[in-house]
Amino acid sequence: MLRREPLTQKRIFWFWVPLAAMWLMMAIELPAISAVIARLPEPEPNLAAFGIMFSLALIVESPIIMLLTAGTALPKGKQSYERLLNFTHILAVALTALHLLVGLTPLYRMVVGTLIGAPAEIIEPSRHAFLLMVPWSAAIAYRRLWQGVLIRFDRTKVVPFTIGARLAVSVIVLTTGLLMNRFPGASVGAAALSLGVIAAAVASYGFVRSTVREHLTASTPDDEPLAWREFLVFYVPLALTSAIALLGQPVLSVGLARAPEPLTSLAVWPVITGFLFLGRSFAISYQEAVVALIEDGRSFEKLRRFTVVLTCTLSGVFALVAVTPAARLWFENISGLSPKLVTFAITPTIILAAVPGLTTLISWQRGLLVHVKRTPTITRAVAVNVVVLATVMLGVATLLPLAGATIAAIALTASVAAEGLFLWWRSRPIATQVRTVPASVGCAGGGD
Repeated sequence: MLRREPLTQKRIFWFWVPLAAMWLMMAIELPAISAVIARLPEPEPNLAAFGIMFSLALIVESPIIMLLTAGTALPKGKQSYERLLNFTHILAVALTALHLLVGLTPLYRMVVGTLIGAPAEIIEPSRHAFLLMVPWSAAIAYRRLWQGVLIRFDRTKVVPFTIGARLAVSVIVLTTGLLMNRFPGASVGAAALSLGVIAAAVASYGFVRSTVREHLTASTPDDEPLAWREFLVFYVPLALTSAIALLGQPVLSVGLARAPEPLTSLAVWPVITGFLFLGRSFAISYQEAVVALIEDGRSFEKLRRFTVVLTCTLSGVFALVAVTPAARLWFENISGLSPKLVTFAITPTIILAAVPGLTTLISWQRGLLVHVKRTPTITRAVAVNVVVLATVMLGVATLLPLAGATIAAIALTASVAAEGLFLWWRSRPIATQVRTVPASVGCAGGGD
């Protein structure tokens, strides 16, 4: 990560845009998969099976999600990079073994059938799809590490091409499945995801090789040895953050399965969250820009100003889409939902309109905390998120006779707001600290 230009609003924008494009392309993938499943035989149970399977796959991969942040924040030379790479090897093997253990044993039926309470007819279709996702965690681990390295050394412009490879392969698989029209929709979606992430990992390796040769094959003066203890103190809270956050997925699944109209809610929820992810993708990508660019009081103020503009823009645009015919156009013409399911999806989408803006604020606050290596605070904030999510999900379901998807939207919005408030409260002293750092003492080296 080398800064030679003054940090202006324009430079922040052009540094962030490729990251936003990367996340946006990933966000497009889920609606595309849902649209294909909706056009294959038995769309409702297959959409529900895919949603359950994807929630479990996300939980299994949760320890590697923050490798993107670690790859952006930590590599300074050969030793620190090799430490990260060795850690990635360990996680890839361990999580692949865990995925197989869950998918090939009675544990899967216990989790999906007993704990989540999913309808019996979707358990085995979702298991078949889950087993097609075996390469998922390992491929994402390597891809996120290498993308982080590219971001650190200011090569964000090539990062979207790695996801472009993923999308290209996914589209080929989805198109083939749609044309053949003989495989279950949940399995077609899982195969598209699995082969797509492998393609992204291969593309990331191809792009990162020159960066590693240039910056990470020899020790540098600022490459202080990254001890295992130091690394784990930094990374374990981030991994716990992802794991705790993704516990919200089965919480929502349990609530959807036990609320009124469970099959309809389970079918429409992945389509709604896929649409929401389009808005949130711009916000999520902002965290790595903050980690990479913040150094001192001057950069703090520039990034804070950009944060305000991005927050207002994202929630404003998403709210406008949610309350106009554009949402119905998306769900019916693009996602392929039936008119009944489209009507079912509109109210939850309107309720979720504030989430993209709230996510931007969370990314800003997380970036500050990563900058000063206060990652345990991020973990506590996510724990607050999940507690609020579970409390609201179960409480509203008990008190009000609302459809499951509407209850889930209320719970998700409340939980994201609670996490943002907690982070704001805990990061105030850190914001004051960073704001007062002179430009000449930038933590990343070099000033404007």
